[in-house]
Amino acid sequence: MVIGIMVGAGIFRTPGLVARELGRPALTFVAWLLGGVLAFFGALCFAELATRHPQAGGKYVYAREAFGPRIGFMVGWVEGLVMYPAAIAALGVVIGEFFGRLVGLPPNVSRWVGVAAVALFTGVNIIGVTSGRWVQNISTTAKVLALGSIVVIAFAAGHGAGWHGALPGAPTGWELFGALAVAFQSVIWSYYGYSDAAKIAEEMVDPARTLPRVFLVGIAIATGLYILLNAAFLHVLPFDRIAASLLVAGDVAATIFGPRADLVITVLALLVVLASINGNIFVTPRIMFGLAREGLGPRALMSVNAGGTPWAAMLVVGVVAMGLAATGTFGSLLAIAIALVLVVDSVAIGSLLVPAAFIAVYIALFVGAALAQPGVVAIGTGVLVAAFGLSWLAPGTTATSPAGTESRVPFPE
Repeated sequence: MVIGIMVGAGIFRTPGLVARELGRPALTFVAWLLGGVLAFFGALCFAELATRHPQAGGKYVYAREAFGPRIGFMVGWVEGLVMYPAAIAALGVVIGEFFGRLVGLPPNVSRWVGVAAVALFTGVNIIGVTSGRWVQNISTTAKVLALGSIVVIAFAAGHGAGWHGALPGAPTGWELFGALAVAFQSVIWSYYGYSDAAKIAEEMVDPARTLPRVFLVGIAIATGLYILLNAAFLHVLPFDRIAASLLVAGDVAATIFGPRADLVITVLALLVVLASINGNIFVTPRIMFGLAREGLGPRALMSVNAGGTPWAAMLVVGVVAMGLAATGTFGSLLAIAIALVLVVDSVAIGSLLVPAAFIAVYIALFVGAALAQPGVVAIGTGVLVAAFGLSWLAPGTTATSPAGTESRVPFPE
């Protein structure tokens, strides 16, 4: 689940965005390396939190325990209704782009393919846990094999074309800070997902022993793949072509083998994204299930079908994500999701009271994003303020202790 969610659209869609923002191959590679380091420390934090509180919902549980039900309400609903649906929608947009590239569809048609993909995987996971798990296992295996093949082929055939040169007008001085913050939106997006296993902690066997291993092994594999892939891309393509590319892996294969290879790699890239969108749709409704169980949301969202799926919550997530995929672009959806990630994750990890350095990095990136993209950050801030305001209307936030603790209904096994 962790590898399937993490290794998705990001590594195929975002290397060009990172290269375009930073303008230099060395800085681009360093950004991906630092992203892995940041994700590793974040994984350590979430491993600690998840073993302390192995309950359905993940981050909102930690925020509620540390800061009270109102902050838990804000974190949970921002994650479940905005942040993750935006991420799912962005994945849907990328699926539409890949499929459109494969069969030659115009952009206005490709967008609706993305909406249909969100609907399809929502339906697969509503059927039950078993169907969602099988799709996840098969698609994740396919994606790891595909990425490994790309690395081997690229290093065998490339000549280091991308390790030299820089883009005209590459940022310097203080401009570099803003550019790095914007580039890190794409890097964080590509690494994000290591914490998502915490949302299904209540459904796992022996979570105290299993979760740390899940987090750390998953992040290690993903980081290794990302570093190797970015090195492979730079080994084959000129840097300016990477910066201009929307689908770098496809362009790498086309450079080596011609148009037929581009077709093959686009199919493989499509498979890679499928595991990521399926995994996100699988875990996100667990947030709403947990909120409803605590009295922080409509009780209807507690409904679990015979297949073990919180079907009502999943339906809400799917409908919202479909609406966002129909109206948003990849860039705008990515920016909104990451702006919220920087705040929500800082609140959740802040419940440990110790990882100040991790939070400081997120704050610095948030400030940089605010300087470079004030409109996007304003939207994200407005969503957070609105969620906190609504928390005063939720009955479960007025209790002196977490609502429903004594009568908590366990997530069905």
